[in-house]
Amino acid sequence: MVDGLTITNSNLPAVLVKNADKVFVTTTDAGAELTVVDKYSSYDDIDTDAVIYSKADLVLNGTGTLKIVSEYGNGISTKDDFKMTGGTLDIECKLDAVEAHDSIAICDGDITIKASKDGLHSEDSDDDTVGSIYISGGTFNIDVDGDAIQATTTLVIDGGNINIANCGEGLESTYVEINDGTISINASDDGINASDKSSSCNVVIKINGGTITINMGQGDTDAIDSNGDLYINGGTIDITANSPFDYDGTGELNGGDVTTNGTSVTELTNQMMGGGGMGGPGGQMSGRGGNRGGMR
Repeated sequence: MVDGLTITNSNLPAVLVKNADKVFVTTTDAGAELTVVDKYSSYDDIDTDAVIYSKADLVLNGTGTLKIVSEYGNGISTKDDFKMTGGTLDIECKLDAVEAHDSIAICDGDITIKASKDGLHSEDSDDDTVGSIYISGGTFNIDVDGDAIQATTTLVIDGGNINIANCGEGLESTYVEINDGTISINASDDGINASDKSSSCNVVIKINGGTITINMGQGDTDAIDSNGDLYINGGTIDITANSPFDYDGTGELNGGDVTTNGTSVTELTNQMMGGGGMGGPGGQMSGRGGNRGGMR
């Protein structure tokens, strides 16, 4: 329990977990503030890189506010799973705000992130079959220079209020599924992107519900970009972009309320490489990733 705790370290994590089954960080109404002000050093052969560094599963819960400042590294790093079930998390960092090797799962809480790299990042560089993100609730305010939410295998959103004020790419994974929630994305690269990062799943974007607003910057940018298949089955989607859709496999608009640049659409147009070619309404193109069979 971090009850009114304030720690400022120079070059080592404020919280370091070397060996455990699962660790709970519980906040109270008194709150807590953890800061590392310099470059990280190794400790007992552990290459630390975050204010909270854990080699075990990490769970954040409680009712209070946890403020994390990392002037040279990550906010939170775990070599296993990260879960958040409540409380308020406020992170300012030089690299990734929350980094987990195996998975990130958030069902509640209030999260504010300002990072020079990614917001939520789940990846194991030695194993491309892990690295998932699941969100079913909570409020997110994300302002990053890199990707707002990036997973290796699957990114599934079943709820929550996600406001991405600034990012390179908004949502990125091999398989992206949105079933519910309110999502606002302001991006300079791709708003929602599916690319071939994992050998364990197909490259697919599937939107079944939710309210999604995407505003794209100028240039070679795509609002919804799948290097495989794209299925829109429901939800309300409002896109402002030069290239609303880009898919290399099958593209289907089966339901939902979709608006691009102020106009309601009933078919998907396919913009190849930010303007290199057109597949026509509802068309298919064999581009960067070819025509792949996706999960439907």
